[in-house]
Amino acid sequence: MVAKLREPKWIGGLLLATLFAVACFHLGQWQWRNYEVKSERNATLDRNYLAEPISFVGATTGEGVAAGAHWTRVEVRGVYQQQQLLVRNRPNDGVYGYEVLGLLDTADAGTVVVNRGWVRNSPDGAAVQPEVIPPPLETVTVIGWVRPFERTLDRDLPFPQVASIARADIEVALGSTVASAYVRVQSENAGDGDVASGLLPLEPPDRSLGSNQAYALQWWATMALGFAFVALGVRREHQVEEDARDPQAAAVRVQARAERKKQKTSRWDEDDY
Repeated sequence: MVAKLREPKWIGGLLLATLFAVACFHLGQWQWRNYEVKSERNATLDRNYLAEPISFVGATTGEGVAAGAHWTRVEVRGVYQQQQLLVRNRPNDGVYGYEVLGLLDTADAGTVVVNRGWVRNSPDGAAVQPEVIPPPLETVTVIGWVRPFERTLDRDLPFPQVASIARADIEVALGSTVASAYVRVQSENAGDGDVASGLLPLEPPDRSLGSNQAYALQWWATMALGFAFVALGVRREHQVEEDARDPQAAAVRVQARAERKKQKTSRWDEDDY
C-alpha cells in the first residue's frame, strides 16, 4: 500500500494535502495572534484600570497614549469650555444616542477632550439634538481613563456633532488644537462635590476573549484532514485492486460483512423487547 503513494496521482494528493495543512497552520496562527492581542488587552486592563490615578501628561506623549498606558487612570484639572461636542450614533445598553465631549482647558496639557458620558436621542428623533446640561463654570478635577483617539469617518456633520472621537474631526469643528489623547470620565469634582452632569455612564470596556483560541486549535487539528483523505483513498484503491486479483476472497469478505450487519440488526431488534 505504501508503494501506491509513489504513483503520480497520490503524489499530487499529498502535495495538495500539504498545501492544505500549511494554509490551516497559518489560519491557526492568525486566530492565535488575535487571541494574544485580546489577552494582552485584558492584562493591560487588569494592570491599569483600577490603579491609582497619575497625571494626564505622564500617561501621554505628543503622539498619543504612552506605551503600556492604555486604560491608565489619570487625573486632570482645569476649566471646561461651555461648548460641548456630541458624538452621534453611539450605543449604550442597546439604545442609540450621543456621547458628550467636554473640552477642558488645563495649565499643562492644553485643551483635553473629556468623554463625559452618554445621553439618549431626543424623543423627537435623531435629527433633533437632545438637551444636555452645560458643564460647570468653576475649576474641575476629572478622574478617568486615558484613551487614544478613534479614526476619522470623514463625515461632514452640523456643529456641534462629530461622527467619531477623532482628533482631526474635533480640531476642525473647534478651529483649534487639542491634546494628543482623550479622557473617558470616571468622576468629576468641582470642589463642593461631584458634578451632576445628568449623563449616563459609558459601558465598561470589552473584556471578551471571543472564540479565537478555539478557532486556532480547530484549524491546527484540521491540518491532518487532507492526509487522512489521501490515506483513505489509497486504502480503498488498494482494496479494489486486491478484490480484482482474488474475486473469491472478495466475495467472502462481502459475505462476512453482510453477516456482521445482520447480527447487529438482530441485536437491536432484541433490545426492543
